[in-house]
Amino acid sequence: MIKNSPYQKTMEPSPYATANDAKLKKQSNTIKDLEPVCILADKVYSYGQQRDCFPNFKVEIKHKGEQFQFMGIYFQEGYICEETLQVTPLGAKRPNFSRIQFHLKIPFTVQLRNILSGEIIQINGCLPELIKDVVMYMPQARNEFNFKIVVETRSEVLAPVELFKGYIIIPTGVLSVIRVVGRIELLVAAYSLNSEPPEVENFEECEKKMYEEFEKRVFPYDFFPTEFEDKDMGF
Repeated sequence: MIKNSPYQKTMEPSPYATANDAKLKKQSNTIKDLEPVCILADKVYSYGQQRDCFPNFKVEIKHKGEQFQFMGIYFQEGYICEETLQVTPLGAKRPNFSRIQFHLKIPFTVQLRNILSGEIIQINGCLPELIKDVVMYMPQARNEFNFKIVVETRSEVLAPVELFKGYIIIPTGVLSVIRVVGRIELLVAAYSLNSEPPEVENFEECEKKMYEEFEKRVFPYDFFPTEFEDKDMGF
């Protein structure tokens, strides 16, 4: 390959980047468009999972003497209760590890339907507090460096719900992921983005498309009730 050849064709850059230009750049095997970029990001230093089960979790129903149908339960993201987080370095016993203690709360909303009136009622509450006491990797750092304990939860119903007079039993399981996170400076490789952005779809066009699809839909065969057919009567 001859570099800087006088016979190499030159092209004037186009005034605007186009989708075609972006496609050509993507197909190219060169990495000239890569450049180092310094960013601030949350780095996960350690993480782990735990599972908790409440096979007989009971929710009280205040409306006594009424019959209800269970519609569903909706869990929210769990959170660490205020003033319960304690981080204790293990020191010489286990360098760069710490004991992490906190109470975890998971809010929920139960929806019930009154069988007679059809009224939907909501019951808000929290699962029993989960007391966490774990050991995780947390490297030594300067006093000003701040590690964060981040918890992510997923709660689900494990078995059919049972309704009784005045309360409901909802077997529940909780999967939680605990992370030790620290904000640090990272150097990453990034591509420069010069492609033309696509046009945004208007909401009116979306509604128009929905109407056009409805217009093209085949007329439903079950629009009218089916008629009785008796082969013996010759109908």
